[in-house]
Parts: sequence; C-alpha cells; structure tokens
Amino acid sequence: VIENVIQEEVSKDFNKQLNCLTNNIYYEAAFEPYEGKLAVAQVVLNRANNPNFPSTICEVVYQRTLSPNKMIVCQFSWTCLKNLIVKDKYAWEESEIVARKALTANKVHDKIAATNAMYYHADYVNPGWKNMKYIVKIGHHKFYNRKDV
Repeated sequence: VIENVIQEEVSKDFNKQLNCLTNNIYYEAAFEPYEGKLAVAQVVLNRANNPNFPSTICEVVYQRTLSPNKMIVCQFSWTCLKNLIVKDKYAWEESEIVARKALTANKVHDKIAATNAMYYHADYVNPGWKNMKYIVKIGHHKFYNRKDV
C-alpha cells in the first residue's frame, strides 16, 4: 500500500512537471520545427540543472525576476499572459511528446545540451543582450549562453 502511495506522488509530480514543460514548449515553439521544440525543452532542462536557476521544471518555467527598475520579468513571456488557449491540438500533442521525451532522457538536443545554452529569443526581436554568447539559430529562435560561462 505504501509503495502505491509513493508511486502516486511521483506520478502526480511527473504529470505536473510534464504539463508545465508541455505548456512552455507549446506557447514558446508550437509552430517551430520539431528540432526547435527539442531545443526549447533542453534550455528548460539546462536551467533546472543549474544552481543559478530553480530546480524543478515548473519553477523554471514560471520563474519571475525583478528588472533593475523593479519591474517583474517573466522568464518566458507567455507566463505573464492570461486566458491562453490551445489553438492547435496537433502542435499541443507534439509539444507533449517532446516534453515527455525531455523528462525521461538525459538530453534531447545535442548542441543545446553540450553548450549548456540557457537563453533564447525569437529572431524578430532584439532584446539588447550584451553579455550573451550566440550559439545557434533553430527555426525562428536564437540560442545563447552567458559570455562569462
């Protein structure tokens, strides 16, 4: 009986982490190529495995920080939005497949894992990052790490 309770708790947490990662992949990269979804998932894994970031997938996805002028910054912009809906069930299903793979494998994207990329942005924005080392562009996302790493 105790074993079933433990399995249920692990399963609940797995499902929670799976849902957080699926949401992030979907809202960040729903219409990106499969490789782009894998890369977005790997950034979240890289952060969760780095002591400078929260240690769980959900904490990483929903992390908020304060900007120098004391404004709240969502690490993933979609988490600041309200009333989001899934508009493409197939993109959602693919996002969930990628999330499940990410939660059950050591790495899901070789280059993003090897370079320990922690950041990315869409190619149509310029965040003005000065301390970032460009790594690669995948789909419409550019991936980076800090220069001092």
